[in-house]
Amino acid sequence: MFNRLSVIAALACLTSTTALAETELRIGANLGSLHIAPEQDFNNFNPGLFVSTTFRAEKRFQYGLQAGAYSNSYSERTIYALSFANWRVANIGSAELRVGGFAGFFEYPVLAESARGWGWPTLGDYVLALGPSVKLRAQNGLEFSVGFLPVAGKEAAGVFTFQTSIPFGARR
Repeated sequence: MFNRLSVIAALACLTSTTALAETELRIGANLGSLHIAPEQDFNNFNPGLFVSTTFRAEKRFQYGLQAGAYSNSYSERTIYALSFANWRVANIGSAELRVGGFAGFFEYPVLAESARGWGWPTLGDYVLALGPSVKLRAQNGLEFSVGFLPVAGKEAAGVFTFQTSIPFGARR
């Protein structure tokens, strides 16, 4: 049903459409998380770095790819790769508000076995994570993002994540 070949094929299809798309490269920081109704103490300071490519950067609908690493809620390193899509829904002054979602694989050895037990997609120690997101982008390109991860386990009812990023390099 779900295997590595399908993930590779989906990423290849997504990136193949970029030849004619307006592309923006970004560098960013993972900042922290906020756990909803936690059953245990989590690390909510989650520093890390990522790079991303946004396709159709000036359009109402945009999508992209992101990869990075951060210190996770269990105070362990997490490496991840994800795809995202969002829509501009409003302008607030000179900033734009975007809503959308993300899906990707996150390295979580502490959760991978439980996820497999639930029948949730994993690739080794990488667990599929997906959820909605909200982005606020200033006219100068500075972006602040909030994502939400619904949690199926009993350790928390969900997790809000916080990131910021800026564009770099020439836009293609």
